[in-house]
Amino acid sequence: MAKRVLHRGVALLEVGDPHLLEEIRAVLPLDDFLMGRISDSEWVVDPKRVKELSDLLEAKGMRPLIRRAPEL
Repeated sequence: MAKRVLHRGVALLEVGDPHLLEEIRAVLPLDDFLMGRISDSEWVVDPKRVKELSDLLEAKGMRPLIRRAPEL
């Protein structure tokens, strides 16, 4: 069993279908915002650039859902 690790201040981009990442890449410089890959559908986003990425996605007609983790 994998050990759980808690991280603070991590921003994720998660999509339901991994092909959506390619669609986003076609209209935005997505790789400029990504720091790492967790899975085919989850990527780590530079936390300092989340607002910028969100604004770009919205400008292209995409509706990002931003959730904040509860304080522990």
